[in-house]
Amino acid sequence: MSVDRSSWLAVACALALAACGGPGKAATDTDVATDAAPEGSAPAAAPAQPASGGFAVLPALPGSETDGLGIRDPLKLVHYRDTAGEGLLVLARTDTRTHDADSDQDMDVATLTATLYGRTAADAPFVQRWQSESPTECEGLDLDAGYFLDQSGASDLDGDGVAELTLASHSFCGGGVDPQQIVIELRRDNDVYRIDGESLVTIEGDAPFGGERQDSASYKDAPPLFQEHMDAVWKAVYTRRGGQDKATP
Repeated sequence: MSVDRSSWLAVACALALAACGGPGKAATDTDVATDAAPEGSAPAAAPAQPASGGFAVLPALPGSETDGLGIRDPLKLVHYRDTAGEGLLVLARTDTRTHDADSDQDMDVATLTATLYGRTAADAPFVQRWQSESPTECEGLDLDAGYFLDQSGASDLDGDGVAELTLASHSFCGGGVDPQQIVIELRRDNDVYRIDGESLVTIEGDAPFGGERQDSASYKDAPPLFQEHMDAVWKAVYTRRGGQDKATP
C-alpha cells in the first residue's frame, strides 16, 4: 500500500509532539524548581530576627554629648541600652567646705553622686531619671570617700532586658586606722536593695576588727539572684581599703 508523503509527515509530527510532552506539559519530579512561589500560595516565612531592645553595654559617648549634660571630671561613666532605651550612669565626687553652726567649725564635705540619664531614641536628648547623693562630713580629720569602680556598673542579672545598676562605695572620717563605711546598692527601675557595713581591718600582730554587715529590709526582699550578686560584691570589697580608685573615661 502506498502512503501519501503529506500524510506521513503529519503522523511523524504528531508522534514527535507526544514524545516531547508538547505544550502545557505538567512538571515531573525531575524538573528543576524555580524560586517563584506558585500563584496564590502563601509566601515563605522571613528568617527570624534577633530580639531588639535587649541589654548591652555601649561604647563611650562623645565629649560633645557629655559636656552638654554638664558632666565634669566624672569618676566613671557607664553607657548602656536596655528595654527602656539608652542609659548613662554617671558617678562623681565633689569636695566642698561648710560651716557648722553648732560647733562653730568649718567642715570638709565629700559628696558622692550617682546620676542616671536616659533617652528612648538616639536622636533624642538625655534627661535625668534620678540622682542619689551621699555626703560625708568631717571636721579636722582624715576624710575619704569614693566608689569601688570595678564593682560599680550596669548588668542584666536575670536576662530580662532590664538593667540593674550596682553602686558600691566607701567613706571614712577619722584619725587612725579605723574601718571604712561601705554601702552596696542594687537599683532596678524604682527598686533599691541595700547593704550597709564596714571594712575589715587587718593589722599584723593584732586580731582583725570591723567587717560587720547590716542587711536592709529591702535586701531581704530582693530576688535570690540579686542577693547572690550583692553578696559577691560585698565579699570583693569589704577587705579592701578604698581611696585608690582612679577616674575612668
